[in-house]
Amino acid sequence: MVRIRNPDTLARDSHLAHDPAGEVDSLRRGLQLLRLFDARHRSLQVSEIASKLGLSRVTAAKLVSTLVSQNFLRAAGPEGAFEPHIACLALGRSVKRGLPVLQAAQPRMLALSQRFEVHVTLSTRDQTQMLVVEHVVPAGQVRLGLDTGARLPMSRSASGRAYLWAQPKLQRGKWLEIDSNDDGEGARRKSEVKTAFHELDEKGWCFMAAPVTSQTSSIATPIYAGNEVDYVLTAMAVGPAVERKLRDKVAPELLAQAQMISHDLGTHPLEGHY
Repeated sequence: MVRIRNPDTLARDSHLAHDPAGEVDSLRRGLQLLRLFDARHRSLQVSEIASKLGLSRVTAAKLVSTLVSQNFLRAAGPEGAFEPHIACLALGRSVKRGLPVLQAAQPRMLALSQRFEVHVTLSTRDQTQMLVVEHVVPAGQVRLGLDTGARLPMSRSASGRAYLWAQPKLQRGKWLEIDSNDDGEGARRKSEVKTAFHELDEKGWCFMAAPVTSQTSSIATPIYAGNEVDYVLTAMAVGPAVERKLRDKVAPELLAQAQMISHDLGTHPLEGHY
């Protein structure tokens, strides 16, 4: 028999959703499994999933079987690999439709992209990475792998650095410590992030060369909702000698559009945020 809890009871006990002791372990593992898939890992075998999550192969196989039965995963070819399926797509589309920030940002992102022929990205934090929510591509240019759902390293992307800068110092330090040590270059990475923070202090945006390929450069600025930042607006130019274009022409407009998005959401950034 399935127990259905009264909505009033769920509302009264909603604080339990923030209690780590109240987590359902199997559900947490299943969600961790789904997070493994991205642009670089479009399909995975059970052995790979077990290794990445630190699980036994039997446990990983049971999780995969459950997700397959619910249409979150499907078999991918004859090699025993699996890939995300339609239930993930339906969930993602529902999320995008329900984001007020996306409705406010889309027309401004498109206008910015068309005016300066730059890629424009709206992103947010997902654990210790930046997750692409929307990406606008200039006419005639390739997408650069930055479709919705793509993930970027927190300390190794302009968007991640802008997001970190806007967070409380304690939380900022925690995320930076985790991300900057991933590749064994923690000291150099922290120095680069510190330089980006100085630029954000002074200008409200930060510049980064070659965030995707050697022929790309980007600038990013946070979008404020009152005193908080959940999203970042980024502009990326492709080609040689694009730094001056981004700094002199695109940056002022990027700041203006970020402020207008905040205004459209009904929030008013504190003086000095931009």
